[in-house]
Amino acid sequence: MIKNIIPSHQSIIILIGRGMFSILALASLLTFISLVALSLSLSDAASINKAGALRMQSYQIAYNLSIDETEVKRQVHIDIFNQSLAHVKNNIVDNWDITTKLKQEFMAVETQWQEQSDILHSDNPEQFLSNVDEFVLRIDSFVQNLQNHSEYKVKIITLIKGLGIGLIFAVCIITIRLMQVQVLKPLQQIFTASNQIRRGEFDVAFDFVYENEIGSLASNISHMANDLNKLYSTLEQQVDAKTKQLKEAKDKINFLYTTSQKLHVTHLNADMLEQTLQSVSELNGLSFYNLVLTGSEVETIYLNAGSDHGEQTIDLRLELEEQSFGTLTVLQREATDQDHLSSYCRIISRAQHRSQSNLEAQRSLLMEERAVIARELHDSLAQALSYLKIQVALLKRHLKNQEITPATNDIVDEIDTNLKLSYTQLRELLNTFRLTLDDANLSEAISIMLAQLRQRTTSIIHLRYELEERLFKPNQHIHILQIIREAVLNSIKHAESDEIIIDCGTNKNGTIEVSISDNGNGIPANPVKSNHYGLNIMGERASKLGAKLEIKNNKTKGTLVLLTFDRENKHA
Repeated sequence: MIKNIIPSHQSIIILIGRGMFSILALASLLTFISLVALSLSLSDAASINKAGALRMQSYQIAYNLSIDETEVKRQVHIDIFNQSLAHVKNNIVDNWDITTKLKQEFMAVETQWQEQSDILHSDNPEQFLSNVDEFVLRIDSFVQNLQNHSEYKVKIITLIKGLGIGLIFAVCIITIRLMQVQVLKPLQQIFTASNQIRRGEFDVAFDFVYENEIGSLASNISHMANDLNKLYSTLEQQVDAKTKQLKEAKDKINFLYTTSQKLHVTHLNADMLEQTLQSVSELNGLSFYNLVLTGSEVETIYLNAGSDHGEQTIDLRLELEEQSFGTLTVLQREATDQDHLSSYCRIISRAQHRSQSNLEAQRSLLMEERAVIARELHDSLAQALSYLKIQVALLKRHLKNQEITPATNDIVDEIDTNLKLSYTQLRELLNTFRLTLDDANLSEAISIMLAQLRQRTTSIIHLRYELEERLFKPNQHIHILQIIREAVLNSIKHAESDEIIIDCGTNKNGTIEVSISDNGNGIPANPVKSNHYGLNIMGERASKLGAKLEIKNNKTKGTLVLLTFDRENKHA
């Protein structure tokens, strides 16, 4: 009910102002009525007193007549009566609150007084004595009615004051109630909503709709809560996204650090690369990748997963210090973090570069060791063999002049043969040690070695090398070179062949094969003892390589020396 008294779209200031104005207007009206009632009450009291005095004055005139006072004294009392009557007349006739009936009664009293006054001025004034009681009764009736009228006005004024005070109380109650309904309760809800917002509960609602200051405040708070809810949700999503990004960045950094540490202390191989690529794929959400790693000390490594399905790809180069080591190919739409992928490529490139640097250092050390060994052999063993050759020559010359048994001659010949063979092998070994492998790979070393051997035979020597460059370590080079050299020398010395073929490659199973074949006489049933020693040395070198060595006759003609070993054994 209270809500319907004042429209909800009215301003709170206007509402309070109207209540205060209503209270002030009612109070002012009551004050005005009280002042008017006070002035009227004062005039009514004077009129009642004067009207009451008319009765005494009438009896005073009658008393003077009864004691035969002089006419002068009687006239004084008549004048006093006329003054009192005139005073009453002024208060009654000119007063707006006097009723017509009361005025008529006063006019009757005044008319009757005129009659009595004429009697008093006539020759028979004693007649007044017989009329005075009736005249006084009329005055009494008038005075009584005048008094009743005054009391009636007091009651009316009291009633008006009571109504005014009641209206003031009503206005106060209505104003307070309106303040409670439209101000206090909404403010309580707003306060509760503010506490909810402070606690992070943005789902606030109000059960009132006012088009005033409170309504505007509630609406703004509701909109603010909705905006804060959206902002808070957005911030939560952003925080979650940033947290996820930071976690991913941390995982990526840890991966790069761990990978760098591993590759710093271990050898780079296909298994490790595949493990790191799987981690990179998981961290970056890659559904497809293709890695080609070249320039390896072992072989070119190919690793891939998934399929590009014809989508656009991007190639990340593996390079360091202007040296290329291959590429990493991924889908362009999945390469969202190219910095991480590029960092991974740099780590792989650095590991590969370090591996090659280590390889070159090993090669340099090996070449230095070979040079030292070659000098030592040349300065000691070679000179000793040369001295023994001279001594054997002198011994044979001395024995020609003396008679010796055939057995003794055979022993001398065997010593001479073995000494020449030892000297030849030492010279060949020195030549092998003096091969410069600083910049050359195995194919170049074999070519240099074969170029030296071609000068010692009329056989045609062919080389077919299809293995990947830098496939073997430096210490493996010497074993492979010596096996090929020994096999070619055996063919040159014993096979009487026209053609020697050296074939280095892989078969269909991926097994490495090094074969030396000729079209000569083949392997004899009982090899000479010197040749037997060379075959044993070749077998020992094959064992050190972890390889299998087969020496057998060709199906058609000649001899076949076959060296085979798997890729996983190539580091033996």
